[in-house]
Parts: sequence; C-alpha cells; structure tokens
Amino acid sequence: MNHPAHEARKVMVLGAGDIGRRAFHELAHSDRPRELRLVGRDEEAVLRAANLARFCAMQRGHAPRVGHAVTDLRDVARTAEQIAAFRPDVLFLAASYQSWWVISTLEESAFRRLYAANYGPWLPMHLVPAMKAMEAVRQSGLRPVVVNAAYPDAVHPALRGAGLSPDLGIGNVANNVPGITAAVADELGRPVEAVEVRLVAHHYVSHRLSRHGDSGPADLGLGVRVDGQDVTDRLDVPALLKRLPERYRRTGGLPGQAMTAASALSVLEPLADGRAALVHAPGAGGAVGGQPVALRADGSFERVLPEGMTPRRAEDILRSGQVQDGISEIRDDGTVVFEPSSMAVLTEELGYACAEMKLSEAEDRALELAERFAAYRSAAGTVA
Repeated sequence: MNHPAHEARKVMVLGAGDIGRRAFHELAHSDRPRELRLVGRDEEAVLRAANLARFCAMQRGHAPRVGHAVTDLRDVARTAEQIAAFRPDVLFLAASYQSWWVISTLEESAFRRLYAANYGPWLPMHLVPAMKAMEAVRQSGLRPVVVNAAYPDAVHPALRGAGLSPDLGIGNVANNVPGITAAVADELGRPVEAVEVRLVAHHYVSHRLSRHGDSGPADLGLGVRVDGQDVTDRLDVPALLKRLPERYRRTGGLPGQAMTAASALSVLEPLADGRAALVHAPGAGGAVGGQPVALRADGSFERVLPEGMTPRRAEDILRSGQVQDGISEIRDDGTVVFEPSSMAVLTEELGYACAEMKLSEAEDRALELAERFAAYRSAAGTVA
C-alpha cells in the first residue's frame, strides 16, 4: 500500500447491505484521493446506492471517484474477477447470510428466547460469506488489506488455520470506546482529546456493556491514559462502566448501526489514506476477540495492550468472552466447538443442533440454520 501522496487509493466495499452502504456513503464524503467501488448482488440496488453516495458528496462540495459492480459471493470465480479488475488497496467485507439484528424483528417473546443463545451458535451465517470472499481474494492473486464486519471475533480465528482470515475486523469492541472515553473525560474534567482508552473485550462483553454496564461472567481489560499518563488506578472502573446504559446510553438496534459504521470508518479511513492510527479492532491477525491496534501508514499493524497487560492475560480475557458467547473452542484447523447450553437454545427453538463444526461443514450448516430460522420466523411472527 505504498502510493505517492497524490495517487488515489482504491477501496472496494463488498456487500451492499446496511453497513456496507453506510460505510461507502461516508467514504465518499472526503477530499482525500480515493477511488471507491461498491459491489453487491442486485445491479439496480447497487447502482442507486453508489449514485446516492456520489451525489450526496457532490452536494457537500466533494468530487469522489465512485463506481459499482455486481457479483454474488457464492460465485467465487466471478468475485475474484471483480477484485482483480479493480485492484483494491483495501477491501471492506460487509456481507452476512443473516445480520445480527434480524432476530430482533421477531415477536418479543420469541426474540427473548432466541437471544438467550448469544451469538456463537449463529457463526455459520457469518463465516461462510467471509470464507468465500477470502477464497476469491486468494484467486485474484492480489493482497489488499481485508477488513471484515461480520462477527470477526470468531470468524477470523476459525479461518486462520486455512490461511483465509481477513486482516482486521470492525465494530464490537470499538463500539463502546467513545462512551467510555466520554465518561472518563467528564469524570476527570478533561477534554476527550486528552483521553486514550485501551479496551480488550470479546463481542459478548462489548454487546453487554451498552445494555448492562458490565461484562457479566466474562472478563474485560481496560486501560486509560490521560495526557499520556496511565490513570486507570484512579478510576472506579465498575462505576464508570455502569454509566454506559444510563447517562451515556445511545440508540440501538438497526438505527444504532450508525455506531458500527463509525467504528468501521475509524479503521477504513486511515487505511484508505495511508496514515497511522490507534484503533480498536476485533479479529486482528486472526485473533479471538477485540483489542487496541496500532495501524501503520503502510497498512501493517500491531496490537497495543493496556499498560501492564501480558499477551497471555489478554488471550485469557478474550477466551472467557468467547465461551459466554456460545463457543467453547476454536481449534487450529478451524473446527468450532459450541457451548452446549447455548446450542440447546437453538435446539429447543429451531430444532437445530450442532456440537462442533468443521470448516468443510460450514456451508451446509448455514443453509440448514437459514431454513430452520425462516420456518421459525414464519410461525412466530414479527413485530410491526
């Protein structure tokens, strides 16, 4: 990713759903030299979304280079052709067979029952599109920096053994960092620019924080620096976190995906512009869970843990969250072992059972899960 300062860096957004469109739209609103391409399955929808981003940007005085293309991730060869034709420096993968918010459209009691399974048992729905996209990247012969939006906390370690892990994830751990930063700044009477938060947390924990203000039975790691000095010991961290769903509560659900899109942009924009940044990213380098990451101008990165935290301690923290999310273990070959108590919820509600899953079985499992959920949704009904 070494370019002259004047040369446009190319960013491909692969997936034209809600997060993909939001990120693409914001990437277009810049005077930085970027060339953008939105890629999805529906020609009409992708064309309209690309033009909307372009015209909104023009209305605000920008002149983005915007294009679109069509592929279906299930067609690996065609996707590889689209990647090879555009030659992206950064590829943002924003695709899933079932977005996290879909179960929230169920009738309330059905939603609550399924919600109790946590996220882990739904892994096939996010793993398979990422796996196919990474197979397409491999076939293209290129090596863009790949950033994935769909459950990177578990998708990336599952794909790591096959050499198919995306480089970085977005969202999850990052989504609570602004709220924590604001809470610290207000507590200490300092501007938010003076506060640096370093949070180590799995998806399970980051999901809990905004709703309950704690990490539940899982662990988290938090370090706080103000004006470059560690002040963590001066803070009542549990009390501070309790304020997240209170004073610092924010809009959730599908409208709240604006926060996830902002987290995506915190990673994508430095990569697109070739500048260094300290960000929070799940699945960095195929790791379990999320942690602080220092991006370099050339697109490489390294994790930056809270002061005094060892890599071993960080891994223990993240694996505790993985278990609570419904995944007992992700083996080196990509085999995923699910927590019996979490899977029991899907067995009770959907009639779906899967004690463990090899990568080679993931596509069939995703299809089965999709069919069973569709039947369940039809029977349970949805909210208006």
